[in-house]
Amino acid sequence: MKTEITSFSSSFFEYLCGFVWFDQDKLEALMKRYPIGATEQGESIFWHINAENKITNGHIITMDSETGKVYDDSWYYQDGRPTCMFGEHLLGAFPSQTVALVTDELTAAIMSCFPTPYVWLATGKEQTTPTDLFPLVGKTVVVFPNKGEYNKWQETLQAVPNLQFHLSEVMENVQGDCHTIAQMVLSQQPLRPTEEEAALMRMEDANPNIALLVKALNLEVVGASSIDEDAMKPISKSEVKSEPPPQREDDEAMKSFLMAQEKRWHGRNPECHKCSRSHEGINGTYCDELHQYVEYGKGDCGR
Repeated sequence: MKTEITSFSSSFFEYLCGFVWFDQDKLEALMKRYPIGATEQGESIFWHINAENKITNGHIITMDSETGKVYDDSWYYQDGRPTCMFGEHLLGAFPSQTVALVTDELTAAIMSCFPTPYVWLATGKEQTTPTDLFPLVGKTVVVFPNKGEYNKWQETLQAVPNLQFHLSEVMENVQGDCHTIAQMVLSQQPLRPTEEEAALMRMEDANPNIALLVKALNLEVVGASSIDEDAMKPISKSEVKSEPPPQREDDEAMKSFLMAQEKRWHGRNPECHKCSRSHEGINGTYCDELHQYVEYGKGDCGR
């Protein structure tokens, strides 16, 4: 199997690039914290590195680069070296920092990109033993179990002597399809617009009425091309043919329709700021009705 010790050419980094939050600086910082490799097929390899900065094993993850769903996994082991936790090499670099412990490497890597007071580690396996956690003795540890795994983690942690830990219940109370804390956080992050969506957003910036037209007629942008600069030059009055304005029936009905649509859209639309079910968050407008950040023209919650 041909592998690269560190590589951005993997399905994991391709998945993260789909979110606005993960810019180049954050991804490069992530790679410095946790060297993440890739196979020739683009599978991600999460290297487990011990306190001596030596690779003990690597978790190979096959995942969908669009949805983040994990389909398969396998392991690489370095002969003669005991295995360790993912991120264990960071304990010496941050000796006084609280440790956040999770099950899978994807969660630890993703959560490390957000401003938290923790250094993130992962066991990398479902069946964690007390022996696996001995390097954490003497540390302050906050454990974030995956949804439905609270009791299993509680039993394991209580078997580790002299371990100061707090077991979070945050995922036990989450509704929906999110099973890890990373999935919950990413579900609130805006996606990076496609080339077509970005083109539409630029048109909406120039003329907000375009958004109304797209919504009313259920239009879809299928491509984008550069603008002919000659076509954008001002036209003299002599070149304009004088024609009577077109007659439009039910003008008042159309105005009512447009006003109703305006009130239902969220994002950069000024009407959204008047909605009692939305507020401005750090990543844009957050809709309390949809429980997520919303983009212009995409947050139709029915209000």
